[in-house]
Amino acid sequence: MVPNSKNRNSIFASSRLLLGTIFIFLLFGCSNHLEDDQKKSSSSDRNEYFSVYNLNADIHKFEFIHDKNGVIVEWDFENNKVAKAINSSDWIRVNPNFLVREREKLRRATASKEMKSDEYAYLDIFDLTNKKAPKKEIDVWKLMVNYLKNDHIELHGTLPILRRIGDNDYVVLSITEQKKYRYFLLNLRTLKIDAEKTEQELNVKNQIDIRLFTDEKNRSGVEPFDNGFWKSQDYNGDINLKYSDPSVFKLFSNKNSFAYKVINEENGTIINGRELINLETEFLKTGVSVYDGLYLDAKWSIEGKTTKITNYEDIQKYYNGRMGIN
Repeated sequence: MVPNSKNRNSIFASSRLLLGTIFIFLLFGCSNHLEDDQKKSSSSDRNEYFSVYNLNADIHKFEFIHDKNGVIVEWDFENNKVAKAINSSDWIRVNPNFLVREREKLRRATASKEMKSDEYAYLDIFDLTNKKAPKKEIDVWKLMVNYLKNDHIELHGTLPILRRIGDNDYVVLSITEQKKYRYFLLNLRTLKIDAEKTEQELNVKNQIDIRLFTDEKNRSGVEPFDNGFWKSQDYNGDINLKYSDPSVFKLFSNKNSFAYKVINEENGTIINGRELINLETEFLKTGVSVYDGLYLDAKWSIEGKTTKITNYEDIQKYYNGRMGIN
């Protein structure tokens, strides 16, 4: 379920900032990039500090993998470099039809009326049904203010899973108003808000399937982050994908390429959970399976202790159902 109101600020702001910070330190190295982690992209920004800063980017090339349960994306970043800030990690949401990327430049962790003229909160929406992946962008801060006719809000971003309701695809926008969380469905084709949803209506079954990752010892320089996989400085190409799909492996090995889970959700249920878990095998050491080091955390196990998972059926057997979406 959606987190309780007294805990949500820490989940949507603090946890995103912490997770993003960890990602940046891992990706760029703690010591060598401490100055870059507080940044700036132009001379006018040089002495400014930002909590979040994602440079503009277009999809240069993409390929679906693993029977369309994953996608490799090579990005064309503005100024040909990945943005660096306290939290410049990309928050990417993907389903079979769309990829949604949060693009923000914020001094605080959330967008609000306190933003200065050089701050923004956009969503870049890429149509994956078109091989050219055309992009539409939307100023979600302005969208929410105009929709609510109220700027006394804070925009926290998007929920991790794109929703498929009927024939429409949606991203869920999360805001707070007077410390109360509210959620809205943004239609990814019309770019209009179709409805507000309650916490109960946003519950997703089988979310545990996208929150499990294998043991670190089984990795070969490819690390999981949020809904994707990125290459660390230890990456040497010794992964299963090299042999299962050599052409896609070559694309993934390019400097600005990343892999993402294609989460297929319909009417409140993730329907490709088994395939998403198996997807991680592609990015592990050659010959290693995701189940060689997969465990269910004690807080999610009916046994009350860390539980070894040997196959997908074990998840259904031991999972206690206590994970909520956030």
